[in-house]
Amino acid sequence: MDVSWAIDVKVDTNLLLGIGGLIIALVAFVLSRRAEKLVGIPVMTGCGSDHEKAMMEGTLKYPITPFVVETQRLFVIISTCCYEEFKNISQDKATFWEIQKKEMGAEFTKIFQHNDAVTLALRADLNQNLAGTLSQVEEKISWVFEKELGHSEDWQIFRLHEFVVLIVARLVAGVFVAPRFTRDDEWTNLSLGLAVNLVLARDSIKRWPTLLQPLAGPFLPEIRTVNRQISRMAEMLKPVINSLLETSATTRPLHNDKRKALEAEDGEDAGTKSSMSFASINTTTNALTFIVLDLAARPEYTQPLRDEIEEVIKQNNVEEDKDGVLRFKQSSLTKLWKLDSFMKESSRLSKNPISILRMVMKPITLSTGHRLPKGTRFAFGARAVQMSPQSQAYSPNYNPPENKPPHEFDGFRFYRLRKMAGKENKHLFVTVSPESLTWGYGNHACPGRFFADTELKVLLIELLRKWNFRVADPTKTNSESLRKMRELFVVVPKSAEVEMRRRKM
Repeated sequence: MDVSWAIDVKVDTNLLLGIGGLIIALVAFVLSRRAEKLVGIPVMTGCGSDHEKAMMEGTLKYPITPFVVETQRLFVIISTCCYEEFKNISQDKATFWEIQKKEMGAEFTKIFQHNDAVTLALRADLNQNLAGTLSQVEEKISWVFEKELGHSEDWQIFRLHEFVVLIVARLVAGVFVAPRFTRDDEWTNLSLGLAVNLVLARDSIKRWPTLLQPLAGPFLPEIRTVNRQISRMAEMLKPVINSLLETSATTRPLHNDKRKALEAEDGEDAGTKSSMSFASINTTTNALTFIVLDLAARPEYTQPLRDEIEEVIKQNNVEEDKDGVLRFKQSSLTKLWKLDSFMKESSRLSKNPISILRMVMKPITLSTGHRLPKGTRFAFGARAVQMSPQSQAYSPNYNPPENKPPHEFDGFRFYRLRKMAGKENKHLFVTVSPESLTWGYGNHACPGRFFADTELKVLLIELLRKWNFRVADPTKTNSESLRKMRELFVVVPKSAEVEMRRRKM
């Protein structure tokens, strides 16, 4: 047979890859249609598109059994009696990262990939070196505020979210990446632009049928924009990473996990750094936005918080350095009980109504007898627990008589609880328990919560000491009135405005 014609045929590699991806997607689609179904788990109905209401009412209706809330995808809400079963569950059985990958198109952008080395390095660096982290944040805080807010003593109107995200992005860059990136406008713009473009990329890929996503994804302009940004961030990071690796070879060796994380980025891309920055910026910005809204809408808390800060400064001999930077010790920040309480209360009422969001990787059978097949998404009903007077931490018998019911805002609720004998070390902003689920629960509680706690307190100290702030209508501009939902997730009020002016010190 004459096959000489085949020699001159040019093979289109992209076409072959596309056909291969299409075949793989088709097989995956067929297999997914055969996935095991949920059996014997009741579905909450009658709440229309109000998914939070369905979750809250379902918790009352099914107190000892899981139930389903129907959004675009099914969510199984785990009953409180089963919480301990998930406290130390391994990543190979249930993971958050798989949801992130699917929701954010990670197979096309290589961001939100789970990396054990990065997770361990994050825990080691942030939690074991909080004093150093505190010092880094303090050094940058005044410059960042003046950069984004100026220093006018006249009232000015700001869109709260806009300046908060800029302040947080610069601080996170200085801590997570390198100190010089705090003042690097290009890095700040890349970080914030990436957050926006990731959402656009996610939406663009979801417009395509699941079967065709592997074929279309790499060619979508939104995906390509994200990958160009990550490549540029990788270029900017490379000299920083090389310097750290070279320095560690001649001076103090790096922790093994940190070295693995750095070497992975040096050889691959900036995806892991981008993921960490994205998560930290998003979490801190959202929390601070709602806390400031609550402070501005409730001016009766401002002076007690300022008094507490000044008292701690005086009692702990907190002094300014030659550059005018206040140098708190970590032990001094822990004495700000009122501030800690206000942060916790604001977060309790403004955060997502669910926590411990996971996807089942291997079938799980609960103590109730219900089976969660592979691919099931489940979560804890955090808001239902943290709003219920049946929960011990919010019951009348457990609380002092001055504390308000859990459905009302009470900024010093946890301060008064901690003043009670035996409760001094409970109910902190960073506390993780079956009744305090803001940060997750068990071994997989957020490893960056101690850094977030430190960062938020330093930001709020700066804000309270040096700025006055107010809102035009406190009844319409607070975390409760502006808290909107998309399915089971809170949408931050990006258009909310506050008036601010520099205090005369």
